[in-house]
Amino acid sequence: MYLRLSAGLGLFLGAMTAGWALRRLGWLTEARASRLVRFVIVGTAPIILCLTFWQLELRRWEPWLLPLLGLLTSCAALGPAWAYVRYSRMSRRQTGSFLTCALFSNIGYFGAFAVFALFGERGYAFANLYMLFFTPCFYTLGFGLARRYGGVVPATGLKQVFDDELRLVPFLGMVVGLVVNGLGMPRPEALAGLNHALIPVSTGLYLIAIGAELTFESPRVWWRPCLAMCGIKFLFMPLVAWALLEWSHVEGLARTVVLLEALSPVGVSPLVLPLLFGVDRRLANALFLFTTAAAIPWFLIVLPGLLRV
Repeated sequence: MYLRLSAGLGLFLGAMTAGWALRRLGWLTEARASRLVRFVIVGTAPIILCLTFWQLELRRWEPWLLPLLGLLTSCAALGPAWAYVRYSRMSRRQTGSFLTCALFSNIGYFGAFAVFALFGERGYAFANLYMLFFTPCFYTLGFGLARRYGGVVPATGLKQVFDDELRLVPFLGMVVGLVVNGLGMPRPEALAGLNHALIPVSTGLYLIAIGAELTFESPRVWWRPCLAMCGIKFLFMPLVAWALLEWSHVEGLARTVVLLEALSPVGVSPLVLPLLFGVDRRLANALFLFTTAAAIPWFLIVLPGLLRV
């Protein structure tokens, strides 16, 4: 178990570091990073989602509750986050970064890939159901918060990726998978192992592109907001998720997936928002780096207990 999880976390950290190094060497420019993200969105993501939802058992009601649990858990984080920014008297740009970092966890490239490493394609399918709320929430509430508290910045290559119709393409793959699943068409055996190759490759390429935009600075100046964010991500959100699971009576693998996703650190998506709306980039980077570094040992410590819940 720990070997599979370590391999998954190693891919996450290694790909981000590789992207950062390639950018510093001048080999991965922002334009190339943008094209890399575009390739993942239109090339691999629709195939992965189609194959995943083609195989998922959807005749029970519990899986469809997961997106609601994900949305409620994430939005609940805005309560303590807002209390902290008022207490610490953050600037508007810092407030935008702190609130969006609290709202969006790394449920895809940390949480979902860890679930895939532990439980395979079936666990990854539940993780994708949990994440259904993410994209609509990011482009509405996330953009709204960043626009409210940020400044005006010029358009960039990454802005084009996140602004155009390509963000809808992965949903087409999901819809196709759901349709053939609903029609009762069995998935060909020849495709059974395809996702086991596509998921790590797609994850690695996307993280390399995001890593190219990452700046590694000491989070020492931000240690108070970093510790506050750790409290939100690793204590408050798992407790909220557990309470929601008790209320909804979700059991089995779906329950484990929700608890694992609720333990995810700050996501990579908030790192894009400073490029688009001018919220504080240094704070977003510090919160991402600090919570990601803290998540790995914490995740390994609490994992045995979560698997018994």
